[in-house]
Amino acid sequence: MDKYLKSSQKSMKAYVHIFILAIVAFSVLIFLNFYALFKSSRNNIIDSQQNDVEQSAIKTNEILSDSTKSIEITSYTINKMMLNGASSAEIHAYLVEQTDIYKNAIGMNYTGLYGVFDGEYLDGSDWVPDDDYIPESRTWYKSAIEADGEVTLISPYLDMETGSMVMSVSRMLSDGKSVISVDAVLDEIQEITKERVPKGEGNYALVLSDDGTVVAHSAQSKVGQSYLNDSGSFGSIVAKKLFETKEKTFVVQYNGVRYMVFSAPIGNDWHALTVMNENSLYGPLKGIYFIFFIVLIFFVGVISAIFIKLTQKRTEAENLNIQLRSVSAIYTTVHMINLNNDTFKEITSTPEISAMLLNGTEHAGDTLKLVMDMKTAEISKKSMETFLDLSTLDERLKVNGTVTQEFLNDNNMWFRARFVAVDYNDDKTLYRVLYMVEAIDDEKRQRDNLQYLSETDRMTGILNRGGGETKIRELIENGRGGMFCLLDADKFKSINDNYGHGVGDQVLIEIANCLKKSFRGNDVVLRLGGDEFAAYAPTVMNEKMGRPIIERFFENINQIQIKELKDRKICVSMGVAFYLSGDTYSFDELYKRADQGTYISKKHEGNYVTFEGKE
Repeated sequence: MDKYLKSSQKSMKAYVHIFILAIVAFSVLIFLNFYALFKSSRNNIIDSQQNDVEQSAIKTNEILSDSTKSIEITSYTINKMMLNGASSAEIHAYLVEQTDIYKNAIGMNYTGLYGVFDGEYLDGSDWVPDDDYIPESRTWYKSAIEADGEVTLISPYLDMETGSMVMSVSRMLSDGKSVISVDAVLDEIQEITKERVPKGEGNYALVLSDDGTVVAHSAQSKVGQSYLNDSGSFGSIVAKKLFETKEKTFVVQYNGVRYMVFSAPIGNDWHALTVMNENSLYGPLKGIYFIFFIVLIFFVGVISAIFIKLTQKRTEAENLNIQLRSVSAIYTTVHMINLNNDTFKEITSTPEISAMLLNGTEHAGDTLKLVMDMKTAEISKKSMETFLDLSTLDERLKVNGTVTQEFLNDNNMWFRARFVAVDYNDDKTLYRVLYMVEAIDDEKRQRDNLQYLSETDRMTGILNRGGGETKIRELIENGRGGMFCLLDADKFKSINDNYGHGVGDQVLIEIANCLKKSFRGNDVVLRLGGDEFAAYAPTVMNEKMGRPIIERFFENINQIQIKELKDRKICVSMGVAFYLSGDTYSFDELYKRADQGTYISKKHEGNYVTFEGKE
């Protein structure tokens, strides 16, 4: 067993201990955080629902107070009128006046003021009762007399015609026998109740009067029912527990399902309630349970993966030499490099390289550079010097565990050098790497030829659309601004029609040759297709710099001579746009700008160019 294998086993034990401690610590931490989150979430849900029902109670109380205030104000005035000897006609006129005022102020849920004054029934909305109507026998009158001058809210009743709950608000006047009253339709309270019902099956919102009558309910059909008289129903269970316990929050059970009830008082012993199925109420907490379960599964998976990985590591160490011998069948040279002590060990190599390394196995970095300097073509030396820098290997191998570099050797043959991460120190820094070199001359030249064919327009020999646009996009993305030219041949279709496609092809070839002669060696010239061509000249940033190139191109176009065309001249229309160093728009936008110029140039005879922004 070599030193590396012993070190691997020692590290394996340390990793096992560290990971077990880490898993235990993280498990405890996750459990404590989960428990705290659970309690906090549960309390927040309860507080939120209780706050909602209390806000609803406040709104409902405000609505009821409107009717109460109207009675207080009106009764005060009528008491004064009666003391001053006002007639029934004057009192009636006042009721009509106040009815109109309150209707405008309170809305259509207000039916109007009415009452009994000195034994006579008067109505502010001019409603005329039947002959057998006896106001003194009505609940609104009796309750007011019993209240002895206090404003009283009469238990609401369901109007069978409208389906709305109606409540009378009454008060006895100072003479002890006259009563002022008003009927209020409670539709607005019904709307408020519907709006606050929580989402979810089995959730309800309602308002109960002091005698258990349902004043408002999120289920409209429940309005008007008397829960205290409806023995055994779900509503009866809720109402009885509400009035028995007087608690804001309590739990009831019905048909095996638990419900949480939130309540808030409304003025004169009414109550706003929210009833929620506990499954719906605590639904968000199910997500926390699920996350906690996933986390536990994750940690179990991590532990399993660690043990599997450690077992695999030992197997990999034992089979390392076998694997390296297999690799040597592909690579011409293979060396193991120890980055800790800057040494190397030959796995396989060519006789020539082996002879160069007879001096020993130390100074791996310097030795690699020496061999590279002797066996690498001048054109590849700079890139290989950077590639062989052992001080940067740790960072370069972090992502994929391997890096490659293609280079020409001193015999002008293509090779590929490769570093592969093999092992790491306890502090996760790179410890050992494989340095391998393989011959790829045939592969490289075939690949380059295929790339050339895929990027070249076969007719003209310049770049095709795919190859040319790719190079231009790369230049733009790298911040290489320049001049983009877009052009096509004028009346090219007539050349094909009158002289044949063979002559048309010759025209395209000549235009391509003019582009190659007119633009610089590092410029990109391409055929887009048909009679359309383009060119991109990096560093040419304005018209002053670009116009000489365009004029040189036009001069070359003028010199085209094709025997079949005789004296007919070839002309092109060109549009030019500039991509400046600070621009961020796309190549497609650059193309569009140049195309606009080409369109304008088409309106002119002969060779013509339109620069961006000019007509």
